[in-house]
Amino acid sequence: MLEKGWNPTLPVDTLKKDLVDINPTASSFTLLLDKERHHENQSMNDAFEYAKQKWDESHKTPEFKVGDLILVQP
Repeated sequence: MLEKGWNPTLPVDTLKKDLVDINPTASSFTLLLDKERHHENQSMNDAFEYAKQKWDESHKTPEFKVGDLILVQP
């Protein structure tokens, strides 16, 4: 998943495995690519969760009361 948004469609995604006769070496390579892509997605999600956890630990929610003066920068 790219930037938690747009998911590109790769040529390997559109390949119909039942309709084409694929060389066994190419087929095993495709399986390896799928496995690596899954690992990459999992690693990116883990990194995202880790960064979120660290941000949540260090971020303090400001406490404002009605009537407090605050500085707003454009």
